[in-house]
Amino acid sequence: MVTSLEVIEKEARYFLGTYQRMPVVFTGGKGSYLFDLEGHAYLDFVGGISVNLLGYDYRPLKEAIHDEVERVIHTSNLYYNVPQVELAERLVRYSGLARVFFVNSGAEANEVALKMARFYGKRKHGNRYAYIAFRRSFHGRTLLTLGLTGQEKFHQDLDPFPPGIFFADLNDIESVRRLLKEEVCAIIVEPVQGEGGVYPCSPQFLAALRSICDEQDVLLIFDEVQCGLGRLGSLFAFQHFGVTPDIVTLAKGLGGGLPIGAVLVNEKVVEITKKGDHGSTFGGNPVAARSACVVVDTIASETFLESVRQKGVLFGQELESLRRNFPEKVREVRGMGLMWGLEIPGRAKEIAHRMFERKVLVNACNEDTLRFLPPLIISEEEIHHGVSVLQEVLEGL
Repeated sequence: MVTSLEVIEKEARYFLGTYQRMPVVFTGGKGSYLFDLEGHAYLDFVGGISVNLLGYDYRPLKEAIHDEVERVIHTSNLYYNVPQVELAERLVRYSGLARVFFVNSGAEANEVALKMARFYGKRKHGNRYAYIAFRRSFHGRTLLTLGLTGQEKFHQDLDPFPPGIFFADLNDIESVRRLLKEEVCAIIVEPVQGEGGVYPCSPQFLAALRSICDEQDVLLIFDEVQCGLGRLGSLFAFQHFGVTPDIVTLAKGLGGGLPIGAVLVNEKVVEITKKGDHGSTFGGNPVAARSACVVVDTIASETFLESVRQKGVLFGQELESLRRNFPEKVREVRGMGLMWGLEIPGRAKEIAHRMFERKVLVNACNEDTLRFLPPLIISEEEIHHGVSVLQEVLEGL
């Protein structure tokens, strides 16, 4: 039987070295736990980075995937397929938006959204091409989405980026107004910034963005790749804030672990879209779409969403208790639902490694912030256990 060390050594030999991985090889999972090659169980507060919303070994998901694989794995978007249309119907119905386009990832979803906004700016107004994004944002790893990512560490050795990209400050509407030039076609924002350190927008700020976009006929794009699909206690993040954008992007958890992304648009975008404006070889693949139907059906239940909200309150209270007990170590708690960030200046990566040694998985999204994105099915007892381990680590610093 292969050992973890052999897998790690082989990866170093053959795989392009872009990842900083933890020294573990996972081979299975159940509920909120992952199991390594040697059979050790790890409580997961990373969730595949907001992907495994229904945890591991969710039987209805596995059964749907298996059934669809037995039918047909792939055809082409030259033809129709049933799961794709059924998923489109669900997303449009639950969101109240007009149409959907399927892709493979969050970066690709954002690229499509930005492309649609450029089409809108050109076809409706003649020469609008520029975008406003926000500092600390993260929108993907293609050149355009990185260009709109407001973190310098992702820009190193990649400039120049495409022209017409401006950055404002989150929750500062005046900084947005100052950038609203005639050539701006869209504003893109994460309702809760994830990779940047879990920074939520205020409802008032998002409402003000909506008003500005309406006044100027600029499209408002919500990047819900990380914070959408039940993560905040509503199916879509925009529903939590009570502000409806023109375009919503989804990915990560949509496929329950299979790669699929979605771009939801309103009638304004539908009206300017032409045949051939975009395409995708694998977007809305039958297996991924069938899997996504199960995810959406499960999460859309009000009972399920209420459980997320209740566990989110508990999680936030327990993290706030840590902040009060360790004021010299924990600077701030940020988040909502089951998306939380704990600011521990300069120690986040060290703490993530110490928790890993204690078989609890958390992610340090930067040197200062621990990020928690557990499966939405995590139990209150598991939340308490994870926070207890974190408390032990903080006591030992």
